[in-house]
Amino acid sequence: MACRTPSVQRAANKTTAAANAVTQLEAALRTKDAANKAEFFQNIDSHLADAKVTDAREVSYSSDVKTEYSSEFSLDKIAAVVTSALTALAKTQDPTNPKPAMSPEAIAAYTDVVNTVAEAAKSSSQSASSLSFSMNRIAPGSFAFLYATSVNITDKETFGSEAVTSTSIYYRFMQSIQDLKNEAKFGEAVIDARNLINMKTLQAALTDRLATGNITIDQWTDLDAKYSGAIATISQRLQAASFDTTSRLRLVSISGFGGALDHSFATGSPSTQRLVRASVAQLIRMGPTFRDAVIKSQERLSKNYY
Repeated sequence: MACRTPSVQRAANKTTAAANAVTQLEAALRTKDAANKAEFFQNIDSHLADAKVTDAREVSYSSDVKTEYSSEFSLDKIAAVVTSALTALAKTQDPTNPKPAMSPEAIAAYTDVVNTVAEAAKSSSQSASSLSFSMNRIAPGSFAFLYATSVNITDKETFGSEAVTSTSIYYRFMQSIQDLKNEAKFGEAVIDARNLINMKTLQAALTDRLATGNITIDQWTDLDAKYSGAIATISQRLQAASFDTTSRLRLVSISGFGGALDHSFATGSPSTQRLVRASVAQLIRMGPTFRDAVIKSQERLSKNYY
């Protein structure tokens, strides 16, 4: 049984047509399960090969489905399931180790990673599509993989003007003795730093969606505020960890934190900034209704926020 947000469940409870539509949407997602799992595992194999890990073994694998209105940002239940599985994995580590590899803080940080991957699967913007897969070294020798994909339906008579989206989230945890020997240090701040970049990319994609007419200004305002809240939380953790945002963040595939990355928090991402500038130009042409989005985006651009 898929997890549904209260708003979708209320709509499904009102009419048989709505209930059938939601059931069919979730069924359509399940028909793609085998293909999605195969793609997920292929991505994992590729990223492990890049990280020079050849002995990884599966510790845990599962998937969950969340059905919600497209503008909702409420994956807490699924995130809780994933982080609960991580907590169980942490307990299987060497009990004689006085410094457990997976700290509660690192596991808590992973909640935001789950939410980012799921939101990326819902986004229609090309700039967010690459974020629907995630690889993170949760601890020396332990890797967490996430993949999300979604389908949606629009039926004005049943659900109003907004689309309903079902998102499948696949997660797999793996361990490697090889990596444990090769990697002695682990920094949860690296996960947060990369996810901060990803969340801001999603926020830029949100403005792109507004400029292309995929969402309304009200939906943009609501989601932008929620994204800003998530970004503020991540930023606070980085500040508490004394993470140096004045230096470039450089990651290579072999580091085990996903694809290669070379990012300056001081100057931001040129490609993301170009996307936002183009979106702002379009929103200005679309009229005063979008004034708040234009002003907020221009302020961010002036501060190299993206």
